[in-house]
Amino acid sequence: MEKGKLIVVEGACDGIGKSTQSAYLKEALKQDGRIITSHHFPTYDTAQGMLVQKYLNGEFGTTNSLSPYVIHNFYAIDRAVTWHTILKERYESGEVILLDRYTTSSLIYQTALVNFSERRSFIDYICDFEYNKMGIKEPDNVIFLTAPFDLVTEMRKKRTGNDGVANDIHERDLKYMHQVYENAQYVAEYLNWDIIECSRDNEMLSQEKIHEEVLKRVLQK
Repeated sequence: MEKGKLIVVEGACDGIGKSTQSAYLKEALKQDGRIITSHHFPTYDTAQGMLVQKYLNGEFGTTNSLSPYVIHNFYAIDRAVTWHTILKERYESGEVILLDRYTTSSLIYQTALVNFSERRSFIDYICDFEYNKMGIKEPDNVIFLTAPFDLVTEMRKKRTGNDGVANDIHERDLKYMHQVYENAQYVAEYLNWDIIECSRDNEMLSQEKIHEEVLKRVLQK
């Protein structure tokens, strides 16, 4: 049986519309006859996601209280357990696995915490640790949504909901969020992700217009 496909929707910063575009893409692929399993990481309210939840709630301090290697492991454990107990079987049966966040988020968020001179080696470490040592699947396609930082920040402030921990330690630290944003551009280019500019003339494109571009990129792979 032919294996499935692993697609990740990632973003330069929280609030850019990853969950919306994941939902649009899921529906489009279903209409195209694909069998889809979708998942949003981190996996909150589970045993494997509990350390991430506590970290984002601030129970372990701020983003600088722990080594980025420790923080990365919180997320990596969640992904490994979820992959091996839920997603792997569905991938191997031929389904399309559509993920809102994945190892890609650690590559963006945790590598923003290391010195620039160490950044590339930390990116390589994360990829090797998760895809080789922990045995989870490397994405077949990463859709990376980006827009100017100030524009995305305004969008994040206006949103009425949060897919995880509301007002988490990341969102409370605007300086860190700017570091993440700049690092995300670097990672996306270094790993050759599919980069989609979601704005024009400092205005966000419509969700439908962004979706058209996302779907085109996915179907090209």
